[in-house]
Parts: sequence; structure tokens; C-alpha cells
Amino acid sequence: MSKISRNADYLISSTIVATFMLAVMSISSAGAEQPADAGKRGIMSDELKRTASAFVNTLTKGDFNGSTTYFDATMKAGLPAQTVGLVWQQLSQNGKYKKTLPPRVEPNGAHTFVFVPAVFGTTTVDLKVVFSGTDKISGFFIVPHTGEFKDAPYVKPSTFSEEKIKVGTGKWQLDGHLALPSGPGPFSAVILVHGSGANDEDESIGPNKPFKDLSGGLASRGIAVLRYNKRTSQYRSSLAKEDLRTFTVREETLDDVLEAAKVLRGDARIDKTKIFVIGHSMGGSLIPRIAAQDKELRGLIMIAGANTPIEDAMVNQVEYIISLDGPGASEDKKNLEHLKEERAKIKALKEQDAADGPNILRAYPAYWLDLRKHDPLKEIEELDRPLLVLQGERDYQVTADGDFPKWKAAIKEAGKDKLCQFKLYPGLNHLFMSGSGKCSPQEYEIPAHVDEAVINDISDWIKNQCGQSK
Repeated sequence: MSKISRNADYLISSTIVATFMLAVMSISSAGAEQPADAGKRGIMSDELKRTASAFVNTLTKGDFNGSTTYFDATMKAGLPAQTVGLVWQQLSQNGKYKKTLPPRVEPNGAHTFVFVPAVFGTTTVDLKVVFSGTDKISGFFIVPHTGEFKDAPYVKPSTFSEEKIKVGTGKWQLDGHLALPSGPGPFSAVILVHGSGANDEDESIGPNKPFKDLSGGLASRGIAVLRYNKRTSQYRSSLAKEDLRTFTVREETLDDVLEAAKVLRGDARIDKTKIFVIGHSMGGSLIPRIAAQDKELRGLIMIAGANTPIEDAMVNQVEYIISLDGPGASEDKKNLEHLKEERAKIKALKEQDAADGPNILRAYPAYWLDLRKHDPLKEIEELDRPLLVLQGERDYQVTADGDFPKWKAAIKEAGKDKLCQFKLYPGLNHLFMSGSGKCSPQEYEIPAHVDEAVINDISDWIKNQCGQSK
């Protein structure tokens, strides 16, 4: 089976490669936002557990036609009974099916995940069943078996509280959380800005939640943190009904960052003169634009900030992953060639294409043209506030020998060295989690946490900018 897959979101994720350790198919239509009346329908965790367990029971009996009766319309169209059977057949290659274990539920923004552990021979995997506001299944994944998410050891829940919060107003209002340190305040605060793709507030990837780590870690050290669902995550099905020909990163990300800053400035518990932004991956790419649009921000933090054009980065990533196992399979090569063809189309776009050009890699020309107009390496030259740039040495998506030195060179050329600090972390990957050897997509499916050194360095830097003791 091919190692390479297209991301199921509107825009290509920074992790565009399938990351399933068992190399089995996983298909999801999860993305419909939570209906306003979902609570009135009485769709409770126990009910969803029963539905997920009943679905898995049909699989264990080989009743693949019956399994699709639990799907919503999109899933029925995308995952027919025959394909479900192939998925189960591939799972059985790990050994004879033995049993399922008690399911667990994990709310995730507009969705609810039910994990049903299944034992095949000596291998246990989690059958991840997704619900999006109804009792019909909207997504089905095979993921490595993990337990409940546990906070990193450096997170001290007794030192802060979390409260639900809304970012923005109107049709695109977003759900999020504010982590608030204990004590009187007012507190310095940071806003977390996602990488590309339809990320939830925790920037969940497999069993890992880097934004939840950052939030809990920094809040434990006296810094308030605001994180929220990305618009393309919470409102994916609504966006599908919109005319996206003018959709750019402004609607995808920038507008909501500005709204998040308004939320913090309107909260008396936050020191509105001490608000920072942390941008990860593509969120790091946007740091120069965020700084230009919000002159009141105290400082900016770029973690694995990308400056390579995204269409080039995608090709680079796929070539790297194919190289891990030597020459790729024919399907891998075919997908890579297709990606290169799509990249060529993006490179060939002209301004006149913005109005009615074709959709390329699930985004219209306006999106790609907007990114082309805003070269982050040029725009960073206008930097007028403190900047912290952090990079993992083992990151293959935003690289230590590519993107990282380019930021350094641009800052130096602009004469802004005194405003910036740079730090490279040996052994850390794109999520700033520790590993060894060459990083691969499968690494993201191993439960881990953002390295404590990163938490400490960010905390110390913010406090230094604010004149606070560490």
C-alpha cells in the first residue's frame, strides 16, 4: 500500500503523508461542525460508545455491508463495504482477531472520538470512530493503541485553571480554551497559531497534542495561554458550501488571530501590554504578517517557522519519506509525480487566474497567489519587536539546514539581530518532541510531549521581555 496520501482537509496539511503505523487504510469525512441543537438530541457519550461498539461488532462478524449502515452519507460514498472488508483483511495480517476492549470517548472540538481497542494476535490497535454532531459515523481510522491523553510531567494542574472561551463573533465564531494561572494577575499571555491543515485547538496529531502541552506548560509557569479551533476544522462543512475562490490565509488564520488578541485585551485578568503570539509551522510563516497587522503585540515566537513555499515543501517532504525506505513503490512514485505536476500549476499561476482559475491541491488560485505575494523572508525585514525563533534539529518538514538558517540570514541582512534570539534543539522533531535517528511520519503516532526545555525557554524569554523574574 502507498505510503503517500492526500490530506482530507481543504488545504494540504503540513503532514501530507499518511501516518498510520499499520499501513492500513483510514478514511474520514469528519469535519462537519457541531449542529446547534446537538445537545437537545441527547447524543451522549454512552450512546456513541454503543454505536461504535455495534459498528465494530459487524466488522468482527465479517458483515461489511451491515457496517456501512452506521455511516453518514459522506462516509457511505467514500468507504463502501468492499473497502471496509479490505481494511479488516489488512488488519488481520497482524494475527487472528481475538477481542475488543472497553471503548473510551474523547471530545475533540466539533467532533467526538470513540476509541475501540481491538486485539489481533499479540497486537492491539485502536479503531477510532468519529461522530460529528449526530449518531452517524463520520470518520473511521486505524491508529496505534494508546490510553487516555495524560498531561506532561511538567504540567501542574493545581497552578492554573482552564475555561471555555469564544474567539470572534458571527458565523465563524470559534471554540477554544483560556488557561489562566492561579493568582490575582494581570498576566502576560500568548496566542497559539496553528500550522497548515484543519487543526483543532490542541493541534492534535495522532495521540499527541502539542498545543495542549504548550498551554499547560506555560500556564504552570504563570503565563496565560489562549488556544482555539482553526476555522477550517470547526467549520469545514460550512466552508464547503462557501465560494472559496477568494479564500486565503487571511480567512483561514489571520483574521482569527486578531480576534483572539481582542479577546485577551478585553479580559481584565490579562495585561494587554504583554500579549505574545506563538506561530507553529505555517503559523510561523505568518508571524511577519501578524506583527504587521497587530502593532500592540509585545513580542513574537516562531517555532518551526516555515519560509519555503508550501508547494515546494510538500514535494520535499514526500521525496524525503520515500527515501527512508529506498526506492518508493510505483504508487508512491505516481503520487509524487502528480504532486510535482500540481506544483508546476501553482508556479504557473498569474494574477488573472485569481478570479476563475482551477482548484489546485484543494485550494483556489487566490490562496496560492496570496502566499506568493507575501514572502516571509522579505517581510521579516520589517520586524520592530522582539522575536524568538526555535527549531528542532530532526524536523524534516521545516528543516534545520534549510528554513532555519534562512531566517537567520534575513534577520542579519536587515540589521535586526538585536531583536532576535535563535535556538536549535538536537533530537527534536517538528512537534518539538524527542526522538532518535531519522524522523518519519510514524513517529507522530508514538505518544510523546513537547520537550520541557522548549517550555522553559519560551517561558523564560517571555518573562525576560516583560521584566519579570523567572
